[in-house]
Amino acid sequence: MVDDGERINLHVPEQIEVSYELAGLGSRFLATLVDTFIVVVGVTLLAFVALMLRAWLTGAGEMSLVTAIIVLSAGLLLYIGFYVVAEMTTGGQSPGKRATGLRVVSVDGAPISAEQSAVRNILRIADLLPTMYAAGLVSMLVTARNQRLGDLAAGTMVVKEREQSLAEIRDEPPLAVELPPEISADVLRVVRGGLRAVTRDEEITIRRFLDRRFELAPEARHRLAARLADALRGRFPGLQPGQLSRPETFLEVVMRAIDESRA
Repeated sequence: MVDDGERINLHVPEQIEVSYELAGLGSRFLATLVDTFIVVVGVTLLAFVALMLRAWLTGAGEMSLVTAIIVLSAGLLLYIGFYVVAEMTTGGQSPGKRATGLRVVSVDGAPISAEQSAVRNILRIADLLPTMYAAGLVSMLVTARNQRLGDLAAGTMVVKEREQSLAEIRDEPPLAVELPPEISADVLRVVRGGLRAVTRDEEITIRRFLDRRFELAPEARHRLAARLADALRGRFPGLQPGQLSRPETFLEVVMRAIDESRA
């Protein structure tokens, strides 16, 4: 791994390289504004519903201490859960990050796991201290990968989507992949439904692997295929257990679905 200012190049053992541009403070601030607005609206609606429910049950129009504690606790869970659910269903993007072209990934370039997402978002509470994201801001200023405390604990970083990647991909011809006969149209339809969660950098990595896999040693080839497939399989919840269990076949189907979506 080589850090070079705002860009980071990651190398897996099989010498497939993925380059990321680190997200800066400005773009992360804008993403946080969008996400915070969504969360505030949600918590406000939650408080309104709680107040109306209390008034209907007790006839009291004001919010009691117990009700306030319940609303605050539920609001905190909503705050954390909002980010975790968003990141796990869109491949590392909250609505704010999607709007600003950012994505959360693991420090090794792999998609974040549910555990990593939970850790980095629970620790948003620490990043907020003592006020207005002060701790998180200081952490981003002094770390090489612009990581806040939650990112450091979870082993994650925030990167920019590569704007040039789509043009690069479109210039490449579709891979000549012969799918096994047991791959039905229904399976392809399920895979196509999850393509939105596959990032451009992940697509480039899959394409490079499939294009040069026969040049790799068998052990390295199988290891990398399994790593890529394991990282992506959760993006396609419609697949039944046991479907596309062979990693290379899974990657071939994903790439076929991507190429067909652009045909």
